[in-house]
Amino acid sequence: MTNTTQSKPTETLKEKLTILKDQNIIDIKVDERLLLLEKLERMIEKKRKDSKLNNYLKLFKALGNKNRLLIIWLIMKGVRCACEIEHILDLSQSTVSHHINELIEVGAIKIIKSGKWSLVSSESSILSEDFFIELVKKA
Repeated sequence: MTNTTQSKPTETLKEKLTILKDQNIIDIKVDERLLLLEKLERMIEKKRKDSKLNNYLKLFKALGNKNRLLIIWLIMKGVRCACEIEHILDLSQSTVSHHINELIEVGAIKIIKSGKWSLVSSESSILSEDFFIELVKKA
């Protein structure tokens, strides 16, 4: 925010923050607020390079599908065989398999081998009751 190429945007921001301060919407001095924003800019650059952020992005992408969320809900109610998921959700074997593989890849569920059977579970996966609260805190 301090170099000359950014002086115009900084001045515009300073003007907007001054208005917010004058209207008692923010309670910190404008210059102090600008210093905090500079610090946040440096921090956000580190966050952009953080591999955890990419992992969260993959997780949210996997969770951004209605059927996958329903599969997770079913699995959180107990260990499931893919055939149960196919039956309850009325989905083909290949569709369920695809969704399960996506969820396993991001760590949302785990596979349990039992002889020739493969079952899926949410135990010891990254998902828990407190997962989303902790995720928001960490992000």
